[in-house]
Amino acid sequence: MSRKSRFVEEERKPVDLTETEKAFIKDWEQHPMRKPRILKVSVNFAVGASGPQLEKARELCERLTNQVPTEGKAKESVRGFNIRKHEPIAVFTTLRGEKATEFLKKAFWAVHDSVSAKNFDVFGNLAFGIDEHLKLPDIKYDPKIGVMGFDTTVVLERPGFHNKRRRLRPSKISTRHKISKEEGITFFKHEFNLGVE
Repeated sequence: MSRKSRFVEEERKPVDLTETEKAFIKDWEQHPMRKPRILKVSVNFAVGASGPQLEKARELCERLTNQVPTEGKAKESVRGFNIRKHEPIAVFTTLRGEKATEFLKKAFWAVHDSVSAKNFDVFGNLAFGIDEHLKLPDIKYDPKIGVMGFDTTVVLERPGFHNKRRRLRPSKISTRHKISKEEGITFFKHEFNLGVE
């Protein structure tokens, strides 16, 4: 059986939920406007230097996400690492909608569908790293690129969060409507069957 078919066919039993997490899910069913959703998924290859290695990261990022990546530039000079201010040292891209969901399923599979609770911030957003891109399903080794790791960041929002981003009369999000760390963990457990330790 190929690596890809294992990814498609693999079925796991649902992760265990605490009573508090079950209460969150019940609340979301009763009040759909309170249910979190994925705003964006950021995929970042932090190379730390410009040159051939950065070009390899750019090609790999485009291959994994099917999007043209953007350069990340150094904010300040670091002599010890021969980094100059405004020098390109990373590439990243942002995924939204169905693309974000599909990429996340593959990324979670690469980390064995398990992350640490320390990977969540106080607003329920998730950040985790994959040390080798070859752990993603259906990815073959390319000697021209080698092996690279990357970071993935998932930002959550609730319906109505766009009010703080609009140009005309932006407004603050009330504390009650913000997403907590516990809700973020519950969302990923419920939607992606992700184990959180």
